[in-house]
Amino acid sequence: MFKTIDRSGSCEVRALIKFLNARNLRPCEIYRQISETYRENVTSEGMVRKWVKMFNEGRGNVPEEVRSGRPSVITEELVSCIDEKVRSNRRFTISDLSMNFQTFHDLYYTRL
Repeated sequence: MFKTIDRSGSCEVRALIKFLNARNLRPCEIYRQISETYRENVTSEGMVRKWVKMFNEGRGNVPEEVRSGRPSVITEELVSCIDEKVRSNRRFTISDLSMNFQTFHDLYYTRL
């Protein structure tokens, strides 16, 4: 029996999928080998199929891509202002911050 690996990065698993796909293994076999080695919850068979399809379509890049989504409203200025407030009063709460910084309030309460 082989050793199992408890922790793995998603980039590592994708590289393994790419390697096994290059050896012409079917997605179900790739999934079986990955789940035997990396435990069951490392990835789903559907994700293995998705990556195999992308590699077969010519995608050669394995690293995590930047995902599109909501742009960040956090700026260096906001971070330094909040840091200054917290350092001046260590008992500052989220509510105190939201009353002092409207941007922080909007950011925090729209993500709840």
